[in-house]
Amino acid sequence: MEVIIIMIKMQNFFRKPKIKLLLLLCVLAVIALLTDYNISNCWPLLTVSIAASIFTQMLFFGTNSSSSFQSAAVTGMIIGLLIAPGSNLLICLIASFTAIASKKIIVYRKNKHIFNPAAFGLIISLFIFGNHINWWGNSSFIIVIIIGGFILFRLNRLSFPFSYFIFRIISASILMGLGSFISLLLLPNLFFAFIMLPEPKTTPGKRIPQWIFGGICGILATTAYYFIPEFEGDLLALLVVNLY
Repeated sequence: MEVIIIMIKMQNFFRKPKIKLLLLLCVLAVIALLTDYNISNCWPLLTVSIAASIFTQMLFFGTNSSSSFQSAAVTGMIIGLLIAPGSNLLICLIASFTAIASKKIIVYRKNKHIFNPAAFGLIISLFIFGNHINWWGNSSFIIVIIIGGFILFRLNRLSFPFSYFIFRIISASILMGLGSFISLLLLPNLFFAFIMLPEPKTTPGKRIPQWIFGGICGILATTAYYFIPEFEGDLLALLVVNLY
């Protein structure tokens, strides 16, 4: 009987969207480390980012629910997977601290944070240290689409990547022509579209606003890459739409 209860609890645990997302991020990290990157350059990024995010969560929010620590771990994992391997660990610290702090300081109606935490922290670190972002965690587009798509399907949030890509294609064709548009599709946007863009706390829950949100983000991202390529257009666009 106790074994059955434990199995049921484990099943319920792994059904949680944040746990699924954490597992997806772990798989992407392992694939990247086994195929492209030196583990000695990467594991410190992940360790520092996750630890700093969880510590900052405790600092600002106290010993809250396990769900809040899972959110902090997801934020730290994303930051660690986007910062270029071999970068100064201070970048991870600043990005993680500002990411979680923004949930406490920059809020709407006292309890709802405005900006995607990971995107906010990474953009702040970009302004301070320059661009040290290379999306090394985007190691398998197949896994991102299949597992990320399944998670979003269960959450009724697949509208975000679809609308983002559609309007990215349209705006790229208008601004850059067909040749440049094809090269744009090779950029590491799948990780952003399936993992970062649909973050539930800072995006709308209804279908039509989701399409509008993703579409505007796609247009702004393309525009940013065209006019200010030194910045991370996707992250910058997400923060602008979050504010809107």
